Amino acid sequence: MKRLIFAASVALSLALVGCGGSAGAGGAAALPGAGTALPTTDARVVITIPQRAGTSAGSRAPAYVSPSTQSLTVAIDGGTPTAQNLTPGSPNCSVGGPLSALTCTVPIAATPGSHTFTFTTYDGLGGTGNALSTNAVTQTIVANQTNSIDVTLAGVPVSLQVFVLGSGTGISGIVTSGLQVAGAVSIPLSVAPLDADGNIIIGPGAPTLAASITGATPGLGTTVAPNAANPNEFTVSALAAGSGTFSVTATPATASAGSPLSATVPLTFETLTTTIAGKPFYPGLFDGTGTSVRFKAVAGITYDSATGDLYVTDTANCAVRSVTPGNGTANSGTVVTLAGSPACGLADGTGASARFYNPIGDAYDPANGYIYVTDLSNCAIRQLAPGSGTAGSGTVVTVAGGGGCGYADGTGAAAKFYNPAGVAYDPANGDLYVTDDSNCMVREIIPGNGTAGSATVLTLAGSTTCGFADGTGTTARFNHPASIAYDPVNGDLYVTDNGNCVVRQVTPGNGTANSGTVTTLAGSTCGFAQGTGTSVKFGEASGIAYDSANGNFYITDYTNWVIWQMTPGNGTANSASAMVVAGGVRGWSDGIGPIAQYFSPDFLAYDPTNNALYITDAGSDTVRELQP
Repeated sequence: MKRLIFAASVALSLALVGCGGSAGAGGAAALPGAGTALPTTDARVVITIPQRAGTSAGSRAPAYVSPSTQSLTVAIDGGTPTAQNLTPGSPNCSVGGPLSALTCTVPIAATPGSHTFTFTTYDGLGGTGNALSTNAVTQTIVANQTNSIDVTLAGVPVSLQVFVLGSGTGISGIVTSGLQVAGAVSIPLSVAPLDADGNIIIGPGAPTLAASITGATPGLGTTVAPNAANPNEFTVSALAAGSGTFSVTATPATASAGSPLSATVPLTFETLTTTIAGKPFYPGLFDGTGTSVRFKAVAGITYDSATGDLYVTDTANCAVRSVTPGNGTANSGTVVTLAGSPACGLADGTGASARFYNPIGDAYDPANGYIYVTDLSNCAIRQLAPGSGTAGSGTVVTVAGGGGCGYADGTGAAAKFYNPAGVAYDPANGDLYVTDDSNCMVREIIPGNGTAGSATVLTLAGSTTCGFADGTGTTARFNHPASIAYDPVNGDLYVTDNGNCVVRQVTPGNGTANSGTVTTLAGSTCGFAQGTGTSVKFGEASGIAYDSANGNFYITDYTNWVIWQMTPGNGTANSASAMVVAGGVRGWSDGIGPIAQYFSPDFLAYDPTNNALYITDAGSDTVRELQP
């Protein structure tokens, strides 16, 4: 792989002596490289041409002259240029040794006064061929003294090349047709402006580079970070899956060095799926690490911001388990059962003495360290204190419901749910929001003081008359809402309306009964199609999670076996866009984007520390990690 070199330039140091009499008291000063003092009617420029050094910038000095330089022209005040060949056989040129640079002294006739000197180097003799560098400088020539001018020649770029730096681990493709990136991998790029002979123009006098991402997928969240130590290196990264184009423009250091050049590189950012715990299609109940772990219809999942652990509801095992993700590599997750056992039922208590009956959703409360669990078949909301995080240390309390399934607002056991499914925590007020699946509504829960039966439940939106309608309170209709996520930026809720195959936004209102306003953001008839608004077709949209890094949402599609990325738009009806970022074939396999296979992806949680999603694959009895 050709390593990208940093921008190059040409720097000349000119020493000019004006005419008009003898030198001052000290006499005419000898110029660098001159054997004797020059006549006062002459001026001169000393130029050093390096050996060709391949493509490595490290071997070149900052004052860079193109190795292909064969001649230099000098024009004074726009007059006819005079040419001087710059070869080992040219007059006033010398080489110190076989591998040394060529140093040439070019005489220039100049009269006292202000002059504009224009210098141009060429790759041919006698000022012919391709121009390699140029610039003009104005200097006042004073008689009877040594006059020195510093001028930086601007390289003349004719092409612009982009390279991937280093080994390119996790990066595939070629820059001319496009690069693909797997998971949370940044792309180190280097940009090389080349002169007519393919030499990289670096250092002072090099073109100025400006890079950006254009045409990015909404919600991609790209950054282009320049290297402070090297103006030709850029690191491109993205917070989500999607595509965009790396666009770079090279503007010559002076207008006379040519017009700006541009180059583009198509980029595709793919997700990367890795299984961290569970042995695919081997249901059971075993704690351990990696493939030694057994789940049985694992469902809900939530992230603990204090410890970095995950908590999952192991539905058919009627248990709640903690998952320590490990280092993010395959089978690095360690699982411990905190509470519950396969002896399903309804009982508060600690460890295996606690009983659940098909726990389904869960949410973490960072203010108190609790985990709230929707206990589907008990029609109850349970609170779990994880304890020490060791096996059997979780203590369970029923805070609402549990007195039979049905529908009623109220406190403690007086409140009734009918298959509560998803749950989300609102850090702004400490409340919970629950999708009440078979009641076709969204409920709000004020947890109370954490003791049994202390939570108060009210209905925000929907009614027991299932259907499909946007609106406020009971005028809104859901059809078996599955999961729910909270957006801390605007305080809205996002709901996967499973039976309607849509995603809804719920604005909670003032927190009183029936104050929630429902808007459909994406989806229409069930099926499979990417797009915006009603052109999107979901299958059985199940879990939903908010990505705080870029404001996107991720959705599991239970029957299309895919993971969706949704950009919510402006919050108006049908304004959200959705695209598939992983999966597409039912099965089980890790890998990038569509190569990964899911069997029944259910719920998911976002880890902001590692910019990772964790997904419960209920059908394969595994917990998966997805790097957006």
